Amino acid sequence: MTDDGVTGVGRRSALALVGAGISGLCTIATLLIASRSLTSVEAGEFFVAISLFAIVQGLCSFGAETGLQYYVPTMVPADARRLMRTVAITSAVVGTVVAGLVLVGAPWFGDLLAKGETADDASAASIVRAVALVLPFAGLYEVTMGSLRASDKVFIGVTLDRIVRPVVQVLAMLVVALLGGGSRAALYAWALPNVGAVLVAMVLLARLRLRGNQRNEVVTTATFWRYTWPRSVARVAQTLTQRLDVIILAAVYPLEEAGIYGTVSRCMIAGVFIATAVRQAVQPQLRRLIVRGDQTAVKTMYGITTTWLVLVTWPAYIAMLTHAPLVMSAFGPNYVRGGDALMILCAAMLVASACGLVDVVLLMLGRSWLSTINVLIALALNIALNLILAPAYGMIGSAIAWFVSILATNLLPLWQTSRVGLHPGGRPLATVTAVASVTIGLPLLAERLIFGVDFLPFAITAAASIVVYAVVLHAVRRTVMLDRLVADVRAPRRPRMAAAGQG
Repeated sequence: MTDDGVTGVGRRSALALVGAGISGLCTIATLLIASRSLTSVEAGEFFVAISLFAIVQGLCSFGAETGLQYYVPTMVPADARRLMRTVAITSAVVGTVVAGLVLVGAPWFGDLLAKGETADDASAASIVRAVALVLPFAGLYEVTMGSLRASDKVFIGVTLDRIVRPVVQVLAMLVVALLGGGSRAALYAWALPNVGAVLVAMVLLARLRLRGNQRNEVVTTATFWRYTWPRSVARVAQTLTQRLDVIILAAVYPLEEAGIYGTVSRCMIAGVFIATAVRQAVQPQLRRLIVRGDQTAVKTMYGITTTWLVLVTWPAYIAMLTHAPLVMSAFGPNYVRGGDALMILCAAMLVASACGLVDVVLLMLGRSWLSTINVLIALALNIALNLILAPAYGMIGSAIAWFVSILATNLLPLWQTSRVGLHPGGRPLATVTAVASVTIGLPLLAERLIFGVDFLPFAITAAASIVVYAVVLHAVRRTVMLDRLVADVRAPRRPRMAAAGQG
């Protein structure tokens, strides 16, 4: 059978979706634990701390994950191992330096975040010092997980990154909550599983035996960094776009506001885990198809993964969009006022899901600089709008800023890839968006207009809508290629050459 770009993607995507689902549920669980066990100020400190961790993670990973997945699938195995080792050492060294700088600057951060009656600079500085202790592992986490995926160890990577780590985070945070720990203890409960995952990944990578491939290219370190350098800028810009608004909000409003908005952003971004997981699962195979010059297969893979992405994420985004106040009430009465911000961000994510893995396609085409420019444009919009809107409108202003940057991040590369004939549009994508809108969107919108914010009518309508959604999807399963997904998952795994030591 001719490889149309979908063979093998179903198994990888299904595994990625399972991992992303578990990770998303664990993210919601950590939000619930933090919001219910910490005071409003402590919750604000917690979300500022993990935002700082994420920013440093983007800075110290240098965008190497993308570079590794771009080059490792085509490299000589010995060179690939040396490259992964070099990148890991570089990330660890830079992370240690940044951690030192954060420790030195902790009093300044504390003064920036302190808000008179709601917090004091000593408490804020303390949480900054706490996060500095785990920063050496921030970028290294991205590098080690990227190395596993680039080595085609998808099962190991998903299990460690999307299942084991988040589950341990939830259990650790639950223990801290039961013992009455504050924001620092909650931060360590959240961060230390990342450190453990890094150590496990390093052991696995040391024992890994890479297999050869068709190209076996010799890629120098200089060549790798030339490709990755612009991506490192883009990675930092992406992280700043996603996380800087929490810190800006904490600087101009009490930490309570930042805590509520941090919950909103993490609740919304739980769906992003699914897109990220699918991207990580299919990126090496996508790169191989591009190297092979099979644009038809690339377009097929892009279209069908986008269809599956919409199929999984749109029901959740639609439910949160139509019932945002009800969703936020689960975190406590004070969190209900974050409903409008959640609605804005969910609307943006409906568009982002329909664009699919567009930035990945651009990157695997070798257009890392073009991708970087897109992300920098989105970051500039985000910062400018946050500075203009956040002081006047609080979390609503921050949500609008992120809404605009999400659209820029997705629509710009969509236009650029479409110019070379690569876009996700077609009958499968049109079908699944229509099915989700009619069977999920319309009933939930009608129920909200009739009954307002009430859990029981929502639960009944949502359950009925999901059943109808599943029935209609089964009827159109060939159109949206669900039959291919199921067949691929059920198909026996083909033996690999030189598979010793692989997961």
